[in-house]
Amino acid sequence: MKKIQYIILILAVITVSFTACKKNELDKQPLDASSAANFWKTETNAVQAVNNIYRYLGDFTDRIFLSCATDDSYSWSNWPDDIQYAGNGTGTASNGVFSHYWSNFYTMIGAANNVLDNINKVTGMTDDKRKRLIGESRFLRAYAYQQLIGMYGDVPLITHVQAISEFDVARTSKATVSKFIVAELDTIATYLPLTYATADQGRITRGAAMALKARTLLYNAQYTEAATAAKAVMDLSQYSIDGDYLSLFNGSNKTSPEIILAGQYLANTYTNATATWVGGPTLGGWSQVVPLQKLVDDYECTDGNTIDQSALYNPAKPFDNRDPRLKLTVVVPGTTVNGNVIDVTSPNSIDALGKNNASFTGYYYKKYIPTVISGNWDSNSYNDIVLIRYAEVLLTYAEAKIEAGSIDQSVYDAINKVRQRPGVNMPALTAATASTQVQLRAAVRRERHVEFPMEDNRLFDIRRWKIAETVMPGNAYGILNYFNTARADYGQHVLVEKRQFNVSRDYLWPIPQNEIDLNKQLVQNPGW
Repeated sequence: MKKIQYIILILAVITVSFTACKKNELDKQPLDASSAANFWKTETNAVQAVNNIYRYLGDFTDRIFLSCATDDSYSWSNWPDDIQYAGNGTGTASNGVFSHYWSNFYTMIGAANNVLDNINKVTGMTDDKRKRLIGESRFLRAYAYQQLIGMYGDVPLITHVQAISEFDVARTSKATVSKFIVAELDTIATYLPLTYATADQGRITRGAAMALKARTLLYNAQYTEAATAAKAVMDLSQYSIDGDYLSLFNGSNKTSPEIILAGQYLANTYTNATATWVGGPTLGGWSQVVPLQKLVDDYECTDGNTIDQSALYNPAKPFDNRDPRLKLTVVVPGTTVNGNVIDVTSPNSIDALGKNNASFTGYYYKKYIPTVISGNWDSNSYNDIVLIRYAEVLLTYAEAKIEAGSIDQSVYDAINKVRQRPGVNMPALTAATASTQVQLRAAVRRERHVEFPMEDNRLFDIRRWKIAETVMPGNAYGILNYFNTARADYGQHVLVEKRQFNVSRDYLWPIPQNEIDLNKQLVQNPGW
């Protein structure tokens, strides 16, 4: 499959949005109007400029680090970008993690605005092709705003390339930005095709626009509208649940009918460092993004009951008789990954606790380890970063119907399509096991938790459900302490970090301090 060819446009062509600017950049000569005019000549120019926006989708795999700001994962290092502080609640507005995502998304928005302000200068292009490229650009801008309002709340809404005199911009309410996103997606859905030929696989489709609309509505508690939007995606009959869960993330199934949107990478051409961040020493990795016990504990037993309710759960063999997604997602002792058996319970294993670059929690992620690892630490992976897939659409539909009080068989059907994926085959959820809104709410939330680790849904879920104050503070634990039976604390889980969560502050990230310093119109989030 031919991937989207990412073109990094020369500096003279790209217009920098105000949030990406630093004071020394503001002192530079403004872009010459003729240089932009000289670029926007051909259809190839327009395609290159749109392709440039796509490269921010995967964010060079830094998106997997968002998991460390949730109860799913732990990072032993603050490199890159101070991510550990975002997880343990000790961050400040000057930490790099907060400016990283802000800068990435506003650079993405700036690149989209550059296209939208200039694409009509191009001659010799069909109306359909122009509308499609406009649709792709407006989608990518809408996606960036959907992420920004989930992280920061109110943010500046910028829809055109700005002059230096326009750099000071106040924040726009989250509600207004959300309405803007939905309106944009409604407009561009008809601009976009349902599918592409092989040469253009991975570009934005109509289904992607509709799925992002459903997500935006759900995240903003517009449940009836979210259910309708999700159902519209389901009715396209373009997507289905894949029978091989792990293949969606290891680079072996990039054209799966389940994947709706992904940040794309290509072996030996456009690569990333996933294996370094996620893999343990056996795989040449640094074990920087590793699972926590809270995630492991949320996987049900194979009878469909939680570990505190199931007769199948054996504390002496805690990984037996569990939802198969546990061992597809997490490397538990004895798991084989790419032909290597990884057993942290063996003191002689280089993957055991206490060894150099070994996991601090005793667990590793199997999900997102590519099937083939080669190259340097920063370019050893080619697997795509999955951003929206059909499982999310189904669970969006189910959750929206539950919250809207419109519970019917279609809710169970949607959840069960995810639970009963071939290779997983968990017991069907029925009215006999969950009939009330409270029971179904718990069921769909657990399903989202175990279905989407490291896909960054968890960060937004624990915020919108207002459960971060429950799941984030306190001790963050890893695996049971297997290694020294003489120790008094044998049998207790390994303590990896003490976390805190300030309810009056931490449901939103801070506006980066450097942006506050540059733009006097910006007002900081409470508590920061």
